[in-house]
Amino acid sequence: MGAIPKGVISLDPRTKMLLLIAVSSFIFTNTSYLAEASILVVLMLIAVGLGIPKTALKGIIIYITLSAVKYGLLPILPNMIAANFNIVAVTFRKLLPCFLAGEILVQTTSIRLLMFTLQKLHIPQTLIIPLTITVRYFPALSEERQAISNAMKMRDVKGIAKKLEYIYVPLMITASNTADELSQAITARGIDNPVPKTCAIDIRLRSLDIFMIVASISLLGWTITKMFL
Repeated sequence: MGAIPKGVISLDPRTKMLLLIAVSSFIFTNTSYLAEASILVVLMLIAVGLGIPKTALKGIIIYITLSAVKYGLLPILPNMIAANFNIVAVTFRKLLPCFLAGEILVQTTSIRLLMFTLQKLHIPQTLIIPLTITVRYFPALSEERQAISNAMKMRDVKGIAKKLEYIYVPLMITASNTADELSQAITARGIDNPVPKTCAIDIRLRSLDIFMIVASISLLGWTITKMFL
């Protein structure tokens, strides 16, 4: 996943996992636009504090664009067209906080730290291995796509048809190879060894983690209560 960014704050991986679960549960049961926007603002502040401001900026730009389409453009379009685009705009807008919470976990947590955390939570190895491969798989494909894009720029490749061919055909061919290589690399590092692992990084809950955990549990509890009441 590349170098882990250094921010002004740090969170335990367990805190990030609980935050992702709480945000996802809240978003799928929430109907208030103000509450949804508030959650997104909090996530963006966390992302900036953790050292990924570009991700936060990208998220707010997409959210503002989708909100403008929903409340500014769709009301003036014909009903048939507005109804179709309304589903797309609302769905992507509501999923954005979930994606941002996931990006916070993936971009600021190394693979070895994620594996060690899952082992401390007593997650079975049969779940840890595919999960760690999945977390590393999509960034690897993204890096491959970026390398292909840079190569096309150097060769001055033009035309949408050629760009699609030169990007997606190699990606489709290397997708299965990437999965095999990641599986072999993680196995070579001893992920399937049943012996308890150690980690050089001190994993412990700090005051900010405790605050975030309490807030996430409160949000999750409020969501569950709202679902049943």
